[in-house]
Amino acid sequence: MFGLGLKKEITLIAIFAILALVSQSVRIINAGRTGVVFNISGGVQEKPLKEGLHFLVPFVQSLIIFDTRINTLSFTGDVYDVGRLGDPIVAKTRDGQIVGIEMSLLTQMIQDKAPEVYQKLRADYAPVLKSKTGKIMQEVIAMQVADALYTETARKEVAKIARELLSESFGQSGFKLHDVLIRRIVFSPEYIEAIERKQIALQKAQLAQIRKEIALKEKKISIIQGEAKAKEVEIKGKAIRANPLVAELEYLDAIENNNLNVPVITGLKGNTFLNIDRIMNAN
Repeated sequence: MFGLGLKKEITLIAIFAILALVSQSVRIINAGRTGVVFNISGGVQEKPLKEGLHFLVPFVQSLIIFDTRINTLSFTGDVYDVGRLGDPIVAKTRDGQIVGIEMSLLTQMIQDKAPEVYQKLRADYAPVLKSKTGKIMQEVIAMQVADALYTETARKEVAKIARELLSESFGQSGFKLHDVLIRRIVFSPEYIEAIERKQIALQKAQLAQIRKEIALKEKKISIIQGEAKAKEVEIKGKAIRANPLVAELEYLDAIENNNLNVPVITGLKGNTFLNIDRIMNAN
């Protein structure tokens, strides 16, 4: 009986040992991940393991799993930002203004370079990407003047330059950069106040220029109207000199246009015309 019980215990221990070995040797890599195998004797295995079921040699090989999906790395003051890598990047412009840059990077580890990433950076590569981003953004901002950064066009240009430089730098470390988003550029309160004063002065100057242009146009219109009136008088003068009856007609038109209640008897038939002045002065 004693021997039979011992045999059962040994069998159970053997089963548990086998299960332990199997659990150590069978590893599953989920979608969007890549595995790097480290051998005690040979170091890092050059070929990475893709998603799926894999078998390792227990206690000889170990597996390091990396996330190879597209991830967002953000530099922001919002501590609740899921992809937050650090605080806004502080940089100095070409004209000496200190600015804070809030930005996000869309980046992804290149699957085939996962073993190289592990060899160079180990599993904690975030500080290296953070350092690269900070250094390059400081270089890009140093090429800009603060006034230009205040416009949306300049921010897009900064993002474009940063994308080109960061893509090359990240690529050397085994990462692909998909996009660079400049979320906000923070200026000092003193600089913002100076910009607002400058904009107000510019708006006043533009308004003064508009008023000046309107005054010049009105002056030109007055000159044109005066010249037209003088021409009209000249034409009427010539007409009156050529035919005195034109003056009589002008007089009657003036009475009619001003709604004057003056009895008028007119006739222009057979070259006869009754002069209203003569009638009124006949008494």
